[in-house]
Amino acid sequence: MTNLEDFTLFPRGREVPFGGRIETCPTCGRNGVEERPECGNPQFVHRQISRVFADGMRTDALEACALREH
Repeated sequence: MTNLEDFTLFPRGREVPFGGRIETCPTCGRNGVEERPECGNPQFVHRQISRVFADGMRTDALEACALREH
């Protein structure tokens, strides 16, 4: 099963399950979800794809802007 999520279509302030809150990207001005992983670079995700496999689920950003670390 594959699921494509386009956060640019959601209104600002909406809560996304397992994603966070829809906000405006400080880099490009489009809507998306901010991600600040423990290991990896922070980014603002605009579109992502989730795939379900026999051993779990994998989610990858398809379109994202890099963020500066605070």
